[in-house]
Amino acid sequence: MTAGLAGRPKLGGLPVPFACEDDGGALDHAHVVKRRAIRCALSRICGICGSPLTRPIAFIGSETEGLDRMFAFPPTHLECAHEALDLFVPIGGSHLGHAEPPLRWTLITTGGFDLVRPTRRGDPVAFHPNSVVEAELID
Repeated sequence: MTAGLAGRPKLGGLPVPFACEDDGGALDHAHVVKRRAIRCALSRICGICGSPLTRPIAFIGSETEGLDRMFAFPPTHLECAHEALDLFVPIGGSHLGHAEPPLRWTLITTGGFDLVRPTRRGDPVAFHPNSVVEAELID
């Protein structure tokens, strides 16, 4: 059982995922904090709840991210991914590290992933699922 969004700090009445909170406590639904994203990858923790990951691992992002198999939001528990999508997709807006809401969301489940480090200083990191189990589009 994951902690999900329960108990996460709130901004505008909505819980903020672990990866969208900086170490100083600043919250921003539309921005993935690079330091937290790297921590999620290296420590194998969920970008939603901040707890250790279990398999299958899930990635959520835009339809384009799903097609490219390259995600900006860190890995999550499958339960956390469903909870976040159920909460944020219907209300639209800037959430889960997306400044603009995707027209369609993708949920990818995988057994593993690679951290893709930026080629230029200051650019964001990305995540590449390396053994996709299932891909689902969500309107």
